[in-house]
Amino acid sequence: MTKSGASPQKGVYECAVGLAYRDAEEAAPQVVVKGSGERADAVVRLARRFGVPVVEKGEISELLSGIPLDEEIPHDLYEAVALILSELKSLS
Repeated sequence: MTKSGASPQKGVYECAVGLAYRDAEEAAPQVVVKGSGERADAVVRLARRFGVPVVEKGEISELLSGIPLDEEIPHDLYEAVALILSELKSLS
């Protein structure tokens, strides 16, 4: 999941985007949840509650937020999502 925040201390996020990838079923990760403003706060809060890693990459979040729900990310965003995956791998 990625998010961008104007003021993380206050819990106000500009946007949040959640990705899922099932390699046996899909060619690329899909956007499975997204929101802006209060909805972004809820996405981040629920992700943390259920142990879903949260990676803060504001510019990437904004790019991903333009993708319709349940759509695979386009090829031109593979490199950006690879940065997120790399950061997730370093967290584990």
